[in-house]
Amino acid sequence: MSKITFRADDDLVERLEALDASKSEAMRDALRTYLEGADRDTDADATDTGADDHSGSDTVDDVIRERVDELVAERLDELVGREPRGARDLNVNVTVDGAASSETVENGSAVAQKTGDAERKTRAASGDADVGADAREQTCDKCGETVDGEHVYCPNCGEKASHRVFCECGDELRSDWAFCPSCGRRTSAADVLERT
Repeated sequence: MSKITFRADDDLVERLEALDASKSEAMRDALRTYLEGADRDTDADATDTGADDHSGSDTVDDVIRERVDELVAERLDELVGREPRGARDLNVNVTVDGAASSETVENGSAVAQKTGDAERKTRAASGDADVGADAREQTCDKCGETVDGEHVYCPNCGEKASHRVFCECGDELRSDWAFCPSCGRRTSAADVLERT
């Protein structure tokens, strides 16, 4: 036997639970009655129109196929008939590892600089040259929101926005420091540096 799952209103479920027979038995009887009624209706239509005599399973398959086609056509008509909702902002971030060149464009201008064999494009030196790295805006890797450079975590989703490391005392550490210069605690990088 195969398993079929039904979804029904609360009223129908209450009526089904009120029956003395099990739910499965009641559903099987109801399905048989329904399908036999559909067979009689399609057989009557076939004899009225003079169509060829089909077996019961072919007729049920045809009825189901026609009904599904009707429902799909209705749904498509509803979707096509609707006006599009307001456009939503979509942020897409693409990160390519191992690319020979990268480009960051700000204010519509980019300047090329030669570094070794590869050519690299960086921002034009406008008024931002004196502003430190903390004040720059960047996008969150997880949600794509713009995050100010002063934020360590994205205010939208909580993803870590910067890869800055801080000591327990609150001072910012460089990744190659084995000890905090303020309090003298060992950093997590100290273990990695010792192994090499």
